Amino acid sequence: MILYLTSKIYMNILDFLKDEEEVLIKKYVGEFSLKEFLGKSIQRLGHIETIVIDRTCITDTEEQIVNAVKTFKLYSKIKIVFYMAEQNESLVHNLIELGIFNIITQTEVKALKEEIKMCLFDSMSEDYIKRKIGLLCEDVQQRELDFKEKQITIGVVGTQNRVGTTTIAMQFASYLKSIGGIVSYIETNDSGHLKLIAEYYKMQQNGDGYFYNGIAYESINSINETVFDFMIYDLGVLNSKTAKGLINCDIRIVCGGKKPHELPYFEKSVLMLKEVKKNIVINGSNNCAEDTVYVAMPCNNMLNEKSNMRIFGDITENYFRGDVKDE
Repeated sequence: MILYLTSKIYMNILDFLKDEEEVLIKKYVGEFSLKEFLGKSIQRLGHIETIVIDRTCITDTEEQIVNAVKTFKLYSKIKIVFYMAEQNESLVHNLIELGIFNIITQTEVKALKEEIKMCLFDSMSEDYIKRKIGLLCEDVQQRELDFKEKQITIGVVGTQNRVGTTTIAMQFASYLKSIGGIVSYIETNDSGHLKLIAEYYKMQQNGDGYFYNGIAYESINSINETVFDFMIYDLGVLNSKTAKGLINCDIRIVCGGKKPHELPYFEKSVLMLKEVKKNIVINGSNNCAEDTVYVAMPCNNMLNEKSNMRIFGDITENYFRGDVKDE
């Protein structure tokens, strides 16, 4: 359920979601002290997953808003989204420092709807919001990574089925393409998911593989003489065979879950790869203490890199730190 705190002026901006996305929205219209509302009222509102806050309905000062959000984040997992019809750069900067990136500022109807959907269903990336408000300079955006023709291999494996292995692998491929890489995604398992995904996204047939948005999607037996900068191997579920494939890759990613029924598989996989340098990506959990663990954001579009750009950026930045060329 989405809770929307709003003034009368902007009370209808989420209404389109009821028809297009069939989501349940609980709307509070009026003036509110965010400190009091988050501290008291929210506890009585039941199963709220996201709270959208229209800045015009909040009576608190900027400092009070920041303090209220900071305190709230300490004890609640509810996603916070801000809507600012009139962009307040100082407040935006303070929210970014708190890790709040879901900040809607568009006013044109089509762009507004796109940002609303991005924030509610995918999550706005740090790079997106910083670029929008001018925190990322053009020369930084256009810097080049010196990875040309290095044929870097990336292995992605799951601790079990249905923990987001293919999604992370494909999103990683999209991210690497977005920073200028020549990329191939290779299905190195027997799931047969690639064919179904290609049909769903209407990918272009390319020999015995596919081509979509500049990325080659292939099976392990595909023949492609292109020299790729990155080759991402979707290894499927971790076992003795796929562990060997993972170890032979330059970058290694293990996808898993830490729900009670997933823990035995997660712990067994970590033990199997105890001596292997790797990056662990957990889906839908934020209670991990390991330094190597990243928490993936859920995303409806498995070919969209924006939801987890921070993970992919961190992994590649560490790996290519010495190869970054600043203009």
